Amino acid sequence: MKNKHFNWLVLFFLTITTITIIAACNKKFDEPDTTFVDPNLPITMTLKELKALLPTTGTVVEITVDKTISGIVVADDKSGNFYKSISIQDATGGVSLRLDGTNLYTSYPVGRRVYINVKGLCVGEYGGMIQLGAVNKATSPISQTPIPQNLFDKYVIKGGFGNVITPKIFSSITDLKTTLQDTVQNTLIQLENFQFSAADTLKTFADPSLASSAVNLNIQNCSGNTITLRTSSYSNFAGIQVPKKKGTITAIYTFFNGTKQLLIRDTSDVQFKDDRCGSSISPTLVYKSIQDVRAMGDGAIMPANTGIRGTIVSNTLNESNGNYRIQDGSGYGLQLRFPSINPNFALNDSVAVDISGLSLSLFNGDLQITNVVNAIKLATGTVVPRNTTVSQINSNINSWSSTVVKLTNVSIAETSSNATGKNYTVTDASGSIVSFVRTTLGVSSLPANATTFIGYVSLYNGTPQITIRNAADVVAGGSGPGGGGSTTGITLGSTSPFTLNFNGIGSGLPTGVSVYTGATTTSFGTAGSFNSALGLWANFSAGFKNFASATGLSATSDQTAQDAASNRALGVRQTSSTGYDPGASFVFLLDNTTGKNNVQLQFLLQSLDNSVGRTVTWTVDYALGDSPASFTAASASGTLTTSNVFSSNTINVNFGNAIDNKSQKVWIRVSALSNSTGSANRPSTAIDDVSISWN
Repeated sequence: MKNKHFNWLVLFFLTITTITIIAACNKKFDEPDTTFVDPNLPITMTLKELKALLPTTGTVVEITVDKTISGIVVADDKSGNFYKSISIQDATGGVSLRLDGTNLYTSYPVGRRVYINVKGLCVGEYGGMIQLGAVNKATSPISQTPIPQNLFDKYVIKGGFGNVITPKIFSSITDLKTTLQDTVQNTLIQLENFQFSAADTLKTFADPSLASSAVNLNIQNCSGNTITLRTSSYSNFAGIQVPKKKGTITAIYTFFNGTKQLLIRDTSDVQFKDDRCGSSISPTLVYKSIQDVRAMGDGAIMPANTGIRGTIVSNTLNESNGNYRIQDGSGYGLQLRFPSINPNFALNDSVAVDISGLSLSLFNGDLQITNVVNAIKLATGTVVPRNTTVSQINSNINSWSSTVVKLTNVSIAETSSNATGKNYTVTDASGSIVSFVRTTLGVSSLPANATTFIGYVSLYNGTPQITIRNAADVVAGGSGPGGGGSTTGITLGSTSPFTLNFNGIGSGLPTGVSVYTGATTTSFGTAGSFNSALGLWANFSAGFKNFASATGLSATSDQTAQDAASNRALGVRQTSSTGYDPGASFVFLLDNTTGKNNVQLQFLLQSLDNSVGRTVTWTVDYALGDSPASFTAASASGTLTTSNVFSSNTINVNFGNAIDNKSQKVWIRVSALSNSTGSANRPSTAIDDVSISWN
């Protein structure tokens, strides 16, 4: 029994020993050994005293005194963002220790205390930052080099683990200095309420392709204080996209030739989880339309508790940093400037903006609101471009500025270029306009001709411009502008009839529809201006307007009812202004009528203001070709007059076979070619529910 008991004990101890050996063998080779404790070494020099040995930049000082420094490792090379160096810190400051080796974190991980015999080493500087390293006596004068790996243990004595350095908190970077003896350099700091700049939120921490060895990104607080975050492209987090939100960053503070920089140990140092600056907004704001805001005029101060809502129609790549264009349902737009902080809005973001107490001002002739701070994204929206011509843009630039338009069949010519971008001249059948494309947009060149050209309009030193948002805004093709106004027409499909209502004209005229003033039997006249904002029947200002259709309303319907009407009509208010009486004209362009016979037109002609005193007679005519020199009257039935009688009359037009099976452009007009009769005000006239049929 004794022998059996002895054998059992021997077997037990052998098993325990085997498990212990296996566990030791399975220990990962790069795991730090945590069995060290601090040696009994006296510390005879602080890091502040060490750095004081270097009196000026551009020098290297060999240390000849027998001194020992000590510090806690606050940055190692585990992530690859620090190379052949660690940063150590004591109560008086920090310093970079240069070590000629890799995987330094296995011996000197963050939190370990180290003791360094500095006699025989040297202090030098790089870009103003003090470093501790070995002496290179092969140069004259001496220079600094990393401590060779075979001498690590001679100079660096390992201490205990788990030491915690609490970062010093800064809310502003103005307190960070860039002097040689600065006590904060190479120490662990923390910045609160910072975020990446809007442009940099689209980027990764560094360049994993290694085209650049390191990448500088900007982080900023809500007051606009900006500091550089520098990251090695060899780090293991180089390809990770930076966070878009705001929060706290912990980092080693450095600088280079006066430029303040941060170096993080890994991405856990970046705790950006809160809403970005400017992402909160008062729930009690009273929202105005952009049309109403613009009407207040240059110099107006926005009332307290006032906001606007709309859709972002600009791209920050083709605008100065912090500048945006916003357009709302009124058909008006405005430039916003965020000088302190960029809210990182994207094209087509639907946003709410607090403009309380801010001023409306002119910049290069363009209305803007500056010093915007509070704005939030609500959703993703869409703005349908206003179909127009260059002539119409030029005529409406003050009301259309910062809104999106679409030109058709244009030619494009580069006129000049510099480091910031290229200037182009864009020409359609009605005229030319300037377009500037910034280099940052990434569009190297524009085609010579385009079937469509989309962009937002603006003023620069009083000159109208159109600015594209991306390459997709320009669709190459076509042969440039033709004659006669509108150059892209209505395509009649295979199914009759083609129908057209005007319920969407708050975003612009439909394709193939245009308006003119000064029309005659031999001329289109002048391309007119269409105001897509909600129009009032009784408003006596001249112009082509977005009226509520008479359908479903009455002569006594007030502005509230008219504005609320979803059924819209294309209208005109005639006055004595040149070209309106006579000469107001609604024009429809058909690409062709190939294979279509017995083409006929039907539409509603509406008389909307019962307070007027004059009567206007309307004519329907047609023409063929790119640039017709005359128009032929068509046979039309129905009441072709508008006056003080509120009405909506169906007009039927028979062209015979004059426009059947035509492979060329077909133009159809509804025009006031003769003077009105009577006295006092002229009518508000509209057309609606257009139908083109064929066999």
